[in-house]
Amino acid sequence: MNPRISSPLLWLALLLGACSGGATDGAQTPTQEASEGAEARSCPSTAPAPDPLPHVTERHRSLAYWLERAGEGLDAPLMTPVQIAAHNRALTGDADNGLPIDRASLERAPDAARLNREVQERLTYMREKLAAGDYVDAAGARVDPETFADRPVAAQPVVRIALAETSLRCGPRVDGLFKVPVDPDFDRNNCSTVRPQEPVQILMRWPNGMSLARTRYALGWLAEDAPLSAPVDGAIRHAVLHGAPMQVAAGVTLAAEDGAELSAEHGALLPRDPEDTSRVLFADERGVHRAPAASLRDATRPLTRRAFLEEAFSHLGRPYGWGGHAGGLDCSRFVMDVLATFGLELPRHSGRQAHSGTYTLSFEGVEDDGDRLRLLDAAARRGVVLLHFPGHIMVYLGRDEAERPYAIHAFSEYVEPCEGEQEILRRVDRVAVSDLSLGDGSSRGSFLERVTEAVVIGQQIGPELIGVASPRAAAPVVVPEASACDDSLAVRIFRSPERPHPGQPMRVMVTATEELGPVELALIDPSGRRRAPELHRLGGPPFTYWAQIDAPEAGRWTAVLGDGPNVAACERITVTPYPAQPETVHPEVVWEPRFRWEADTEALFSAFVERLFDYPVDEELTWPNLSVLLLDRDRNLLFDHFSQGEEERIPLRPDCADLPYFLRTYFAWKLRLPFAYRVCTRGRHGNLPTCEEQIRTPQWAHEQVDAVEAFRAFIVTQVKRGVHSASGRTHPEDSQTALYPVPMTREALRPGTVFADPYGHLLVVARWLPQGGDEYGILVGADAQPDGTVGRRRFWRGSFLFHPDTTHVGAGFKGWRPIVYDRREQSYTALANEEITARAGYTPYSLEQYAGTTDEFYERMEGLINPRPLDPIQVQISLIDALDESIARRVVSVDNGERWVRDNGGRTMEMPEGGAIFQTGGPWEEYSTPSRDMRLLIAMDTVTGFPEVVRRNPARFGVTDVDAAVERVRARQQETLRSRTFQYVRSDGQSQQLTLADVIARARGFEMSYNPNDCIEIRWAAPEGSPEMQSCRRHAPAEHRARMREYRTWFSTRRRPIY
Repeated sequence: MNPRISSPLLWLALLLGACSGGATDGAQTPTQEASEGAEARSCPSTAPAPDPLPHVTERHRSLAYWLERAGEGLDAPLMTPVQIAAHNRALTGDADNGLPIDRASLERAPDAARLNREVQERLTYMREKLAAGDYVDAAGARVDPETFADRPVAAQPVVRIALAETSLRCGPRVDGLFKVPVDPDFDRNNCSTVRPQEPVQILMRWPNGMSLARTRYALGWLAEDAPLSAPVDGAIRHAVLHGAPMQVAAGVTLAAEDGAELSAEHGALLPRDPEDTSRVLFADERGVHRAPAASLRDATRPLTRRAFLEEAFSHLGRPYGWGGHAGGLDCSRFVMDVLATFGLELPRHSGRQAHSGTYTLSFEGVEDDGDRLRLLDAAARRGVVLLHFPGHIMVYLGRDEAERPYAIHAFSEYVEPCEGEQEILRRVDRVAVSDLSLGDGSSRGSFLERVTEAVVIGQQIGPELIGVASPRAAAPVVVPEASACDDSLAVRIFRSPERPHPGQPMRVMVTATEELGPVELALIDPSGRRRAPELHRLGGPPFTYWAQIDAPEAGRWTAVLGDGPNVAACERITVTPYPAQPETVHPEVVWEPRFRWEADTEALFSAFVERLFDYPVDEELTWPNLSVLLLDRDRNLLFDHFSQGEEERIPLRPDCADLPYFLRTYFAWKLRLPFAYRVCTRGRHGNLPTCEEQIRTPQWAHEQVDAVEAFRAFIVTQVKRGVHSASGRTHPEDSQTALYPVPMTREALRPGTVFADPYGHLLVVARWLPQGGDEYGILVGADAQPDGTVGRRRFWRGSFLFHPDTTHVGAGFKGWRPIVYDRREQSYTALANEEITARAGYTPYSLEQYAGTTDEFYERMEGLINPRPLDPIQVQISLIDALDESIARRVVSVDNGERWVRDNGGRTMEMPEGGAIFQTGGPWEEYSTPSRDMRLLIAMDTVTGFPEVVRRNPARFGVTDVDAAVERVRARQQETLRSRTFQYVRSDGQSQQLTLADVIARARGFEMSYNPNDCIEIRWAAPEGSPEMQSCRRHAPAEHRARMREYRTWFSTRRRPIY
């Protein structure tokens, strides 16, 4: 979110504590320490900084060097003039909502009440500082607080032009104010400096002769003799405040036709002549003059890396000046002036600039320098990067060949450690290139350590940063005329219920195939009132935005998504007075499609799945059946879509094979989309599963009249009976299937995509949790168990099993084959693989999952889940977390098996033969754990083998000292495994606690622990002869144990048979 600073006191405090590059207000400086005990020092308290600064060479101070380091794309636009205009609109917003304001707002009077409140709070703040002795005059003497006595403000605004550089004072006093000890370079009464030819709004004359005034970015007082033009009005004022300005690219003298001249500095902005745009206007004490603009350039130009660096380096070596003192630049003015040459109107002070980019990255909790630099590198690939900590802002340049990070900034000082605990305050006082290690080891820390936020100005967030970036607030979206109100496949607006009415909440959902950046969803009610309900965001990609109106008024609504004048989508929605009546259906059709599967509906399906499973990922949650999830009106985006209370009437209890089909069927029914499935063989005994040519569709004869009852019958009696786990394991090149393999890209593996493992388990991609600042990214899958329980699991080698061999099975990620309905012919067609690739709007068909090895598959997936280099310790912990989740699920499964044994009087459960132990029906399928234990063993291997993964792939984890890194990972692994515990109830009713380290040590025992006929101690691989094993009272039949020994090689090699 982009916070607006509406408090004048906060604004002033930020401004007065900004941009020294040193301590923020209230921190003790070495200068202060020296005054308290100079005799104890052996190091100077203050000294000039070396030139060049430490670790800076002439190359580092060269524009050419950093252009070369920036690489390709130097001239590619990071922001176009249109995007810059929208950005400015978002930053300025309403002129009465605090600073900054835009130039155009200087044409009208500010809100009187707000202006009086702001001035009085400013004066109160200054009086308090003077009364406390915090501020003194240049001689160190106290100043009478009544200098800042309250005065009523009655604004009579006029616009004038500054003719020379002049100080904008924080309070109505011409002379300076300083902190003790006095440093004349830091005048706390100097809020900013008005530049020549800048427009100023004079609000009123103060009793002491000064003028209360405001510029685009600041409010303050000007001296009585401030060099200003006569008031400008009419067309001239409009051109000065509203026109697209021209910019002085290099120092130049402009000659007007009437003989007047202006010596204009680099970067100065001059308005165009409204009568002749080949000329510009400038002012002097005689009036406004017109001069040819041939030597100037258009200020509305694209922001590119090359142009930005050229502007920044044009200031290199320029003196530092707090608030613009003596013509110098402070940190925020440097940033503001550089970006102003592209038409970007940033706020004046660094605290607000930190929230004025395209988006901001928070470094809260990111303590490791390596993690910080990886974030900065990713940010630099997206645009211009500003680095902020309280009181300072700088421009990030990148890293040199030695991997040292650098910045260019205007700053006064830094602190360097000296003998013992002493420190030297080094004075820089210029715009300089510096290494971010400056200050390392000091009480303040290095610049890199102190960074709290990185501000990116340029391209949209992208996958590397989506987990840590906060976009700026959108500008209020402009509502288009009714004739221009439209959406598209790329950005589509949906609503639910199907027929909105006042008695039911109306949910407006917008899908987008590409990242849109900052957007607002405005809902205009029938009376024309603008509603701005809370905007929720999902996904990426695809991206979904949704908001809800709890009791919408009947009539015509307008939904608009956009950023200022950039309207992404618009839709007119009719809210009827009454809900829809129950629908009756034809006895041979469950529903007839009205819409098509295209980019928009596929995107909404992804949003539906993601939101359904949108629970905290660190909570181990399961649901007794799918209906419980669908009955959650907050998470089911299509809850009660037909206003018939339909969720209460459709009990859905899928197993793992049913879950993907149930989700797709339910969604297709709600949105009136085509749906089809095929009945397939199981592919036993080494044969691939194959499906019948006929596709099964909602054209099904039934005896229901009510539409909801017809759907319930269809999904429970047809879909559930017609699909099984082998339905997803068909050969990748087979077009006669319901699913097809997709590329290994983030865009293709969207929520709703199905994952089929080689052995019969199906999952649905439910959610991507992006990589955070210091957190591991996560891909979450949803699956169901034979008893109907629905849960979630993280992607990793132990839960998403894969092998690229397609001789007997086709595993991997698969999308839903597009189904096309011909309304005229009332016929359905499933697109073949080659047709999917040929048609735009569908996820392409691809065999890339099968082109490499198993290891390469998982490495590709890890690269998608975590696009930035990973901290190996965090990865190890994440793998242990996943093992912990597997154990928690196994506890429930084993307990269910124990309950079956008790409920059936100790009856022996039949054990299938051969590979059927992994896939069969009846009690064995529901209560044995061969598949789960196979995954558990793989999970153990993944955890224990990870240190060697780090050794083989050091670059993936950003390590240089490989041996030391491996040992750190191994030590943390053992420590964490010993600290994670769980419990099970032994046969004697006593609780038995185990650690994950115990589980790892019992790996061989888990190769024969899946038979529910064995006691629970054997199920948890208790060692023979151990005290834990003494309570065991039940063993599987000898014939079972003999076969388990025969099958043990499947578990010891971690490779179950494909049948």
